[in-house]
Amino acid sequence: MSRTLPWYDQVTWSEQFSGGGGFADGVRRVPGNRIVTAGNHALHAVATYRTNHPTVDVRCADLSQTVPSDWPRTHALWSSPECTNHTVAQGKVRGHGEFVDGLFSTTGEDETAIRSRATMHCVPRFAEHHQYLFIVVENVVEARWWGPKHNKG
Repeated sequence: MSRTLPWYDQVTWSEQFSGGGGFADGVRRVPGNRIVTAGNHALHAVATYRTNHPTVDVRCADLSQTVPSDWPRTHALWSSPECTNHTVAQGKVRGHGEFVDGLFSTTGEDETAIRSRATMHCVPRFAEHHQYLFIVVENVVEARWWGPKHNKG
C-alpha cells in the first residue's frame, strides 16, 4: 500500500553557495527531505558536490547574476553567502567603501569586497520569486552588518 505524505514529510530544498555538500549530507539523513538544486560559482566546489550528491541538479553560476525564475521552485532555501568580506576573517577591519548605487566604490579600492558582499542579496531576490516556506541563512555573526555603514544589515 502506498501512502501519500503531506508536504512537510517531503520537504524539498534549494542550496546556495553549496561548497562540497555538507548541508546536503545532513538533509539526506532526515526522512522526507531532499536537495533538488544547488549552486556555486567555483568549478572545484561544483565538481565535489556532484561527486558527493549525484542526484542533485548542481549548477556552476555566479548566483548574484542569475535569474531566480531559472531555478526550480522548492519548499525551502539554505543559503551560505560568502563571509570573508563581511567580517574580520582576512585579519583586518572590514571597510564599507564608498557606495555608488549601493554596489561599486567610486575609487575602486574596495570594489572586490563590495561585489563579494552583494552575494547577500541573493537570499531576498530568490525568496521574493520563490516564496519559500522557510529560509535558513548560515553565516558568521558579523554578517548581520553586511550593508553600508549608514544602513547596517
